[in-house]
Order: sequence, then structure tokens, then C-alpha cells
Amino acid sequence: MNYFENNVMALMPCAVKVPMEAKIAGFIKDKQLSLKYEILSNAVVQDNIFEDIKTITDLEALPDVMVAPGFSRFFFPSFVERFTKKGAFQSSLDFAVSDAYKDSGVIDPNAYYDIIAVNPLIFLVDQTNYPDLAPPQTWADLLSPQYEQKIAFRGHTAEVLCEGVLFEIYRSHGLEGIKKLARNIKSRLHPAQMVALAGSKKKEAPFISVIPLSFANLVKENDQIRVIWPEDGAVMNPVVMLTKKDCCEDAKQVSRYLISTAVGDLFSEVGFCSLRPELEAKMPRSGKYKWISWDFLLQTDVEKLHDELNQVVNTYSLERA
Repeated sequence: MNYFENNVMALMPCAVKVPMEAKIAGFIKDKQLSLKYEILSNAVVQDNIFEDIKTITDLEALPDVMVAPGFSRFFFPSFVERFTKKGAFQSSLDFAVSDAYKDSGVIDPNAYYDIIAVNPLIFLVDQTNYPDLAPPQTWADLLSPQYEQKIAFRGHTAEVLCEGVLFEIYRSHGLEGIKKLARNIKSRLHPAQMVALAGSKKKEAPFISVIPLSFANLVKENDQIRVIWPEDGAVMNPVVMLTKKDCCEDAKQVSRYLISTAVGDLFSEVGFCSLRPELEAKMPRSGKYKWISWDFLLQTDVEKLHDELNQVVNTYSLERA
């Protein structure tokens, strides 16, 4: 199937794929919009779609509206130079975000990209097996030797850690910070495994899990198990939207709908954070945010850097020793 024949192509996190499909279908029907669309599960098709995007050189070959989670090929240098920096895309943002998001710098000053939701990364601390160990309060704390082989991270594969935390540690602490982080890795787990291990007393249970807020909200806290929002801010894992500046009006309506309260409410229901200020009250916990910065994203070869940082992690990680 050629997904690029659609006016709207959205790769969604698994938790929202099915309800999002229903919402978009209902919106298009109610508004009697004339366009083709596809809502896809990011985990299933991301690799194939982004490999195809790599080969596209003509803007007309891309959908009018594209959505994908994370720091995807939308930020790779070839795409940025070919399309983004030439003004191919225009933000649909038409409301004032809350102070927490404004202060984080997550709003694109160039108005190319929209962030339609965020899945913040925070700490899950399980002191069951480590009653005398002090929990971390900041991201820099994760580099402390006291946490050697005591931290669980989420990975795309057994060899590839998710880029959000790697980029943040590298930006703030350089390669030495990445090496220190690597030595503290105990395991690479799916967030559901992090939740299941908390309080289990099993030897494989980590002291710290770097966990998405959407899964942290499932944790039953007690004296030994705590969810900690880092004092210096939760690392932001974004759901990103690009809208062609010169797309048809029907596509623009869908783009505006994707940053609406209705869609934001759907994200909130599964533990993601919408940038809509009226939905802040729905969050069970909140705090400051850490955004990697637009300068970093648009001036760095993030594809190459991610590969290099994973190589450093895999070289220095004691879990591989």
C-alpha cells in the first residue's frame, strides 16, 4: 500500500491508534471533507514508512498532513534541508499554551512543526530491594556511581535506547555523561515490564525505571514504590505534526482538529499530555518539562548522533560485560 497517496497520514502511539481513527473518521464525515487519510500504528509501520520518506525529493509526493511520535525522520538532516528549512510546512497552532510548555521552549519559533501531544519521561523508584538508597531527583543524579547497574531504560530494540533521554544527557553532560549513564544500566525493559516488576522483590527489579508518564500513571504507589517527577523537568517525548503550507483547506481543517481540545482529551485519557491549557487539570501529576531545543534538533544530525550514542552505551554498559 502506498500510504503517501493520502492527504493525511498519521502514525500514532498504539494506545490511541484505534480511538483516534474513529475520531478522525467522524470529524471528516461531519465536516463532509473530501480527502483520503490513514491512521497507522507507529510500532507496526514506522520503519517502512520512514525508509520510503528518505527517498522522496518532491514535496508533492508527501501527504498534506503527517504525524509521527518521537524524534523521527522529520528531523533528519536530509528531510530538514530538503523541505523544512525551505518553508514547506506551517504550524497550525492557534491558541496560547500553558506557562509550563511555554517555559520549556517546546513551541517551534519558526512555526514549522506542531507538537500535538507529549509523553513525558519521569522516574519510577522501587526501594523494595534497596531500602537505604536515596532516590534521584534530577536527570544528572542518574549519572551517580551509587546507581551502578540499578536503572532500567526503554529501548526500541536490544541495541537501541530511546533517543529522548540520550539526547538530553548528551546535551547537558557530553559523551562522559553517556558513559556514566551506560554503566548504570541494569536492563532494557518495556514500560509494562517496569510497572510489573515494581514491588515484586525479584532480583531483576531495577531501583530506578525511566518510564513514560502514561505507564507511570498505572503504578500503585506506597512507602517503597514512588513516582518522581524530576525537579529539572520531565524529558518530553513528542507527537509531531507537519502541515504543508500550501495544502488544501480540507487538510488544514484536519490539521487544526489534531491540535484541538477534542483530540487533546483523547491523548489525556491514555496518559499523554496535551498542550491545551484547559486539559491540564486532567493530569494526575505534573511539573516542569525539559525540551531538547529546536536549535539542537535542526542543527544536529540526530540520526547519526543517535547511532553514535547507542554505540557508546553498548560499549560501556556493564549489563553486556
